[in-house]
Amino acid sequence: MEPADGGSRPDAPSHAPTIDALVSAVATDYRTAALSPPERAALDFAVKLTHAPQRMTAADVEDLRRHGYDDRAIHDLVQVTAYFNYINRIADGLGVDLEPDMPPRDGAPPPAV
Repeated sequence: MEPADGGSRPDAPSHAPTIDALVSAVATDYRTAALSPPERAALDFAVKLTHAPQRMTAADVEDLRRHGYDDRAIHDLVQVTAYFNYINRIADGLGVDLEPDMPPRDGAPPPAV
């Protein structure tokens, strides 16, 4: 279990960033955050599934397997990614306002996949 007080991840080396710093780095650009190779692979997969679903191939799934993900974990990653994309499209399609604590949409293009 990860500490709620912003401490270090229990499985991280002592020089690893605190949870708060890691969350901030991932929110800014996960590609430059101090993530493990499996964490980076999962986020790369989710970004590709979000921005270029037509480009997904069996090789993308195999890459996750090479990083230690089993079928259940891959299924869960796809389900969570697809669900968030679905809900965001429903909200965007209906013109639902962002919650007050969310940053405004800036119209920036999605990251390259």
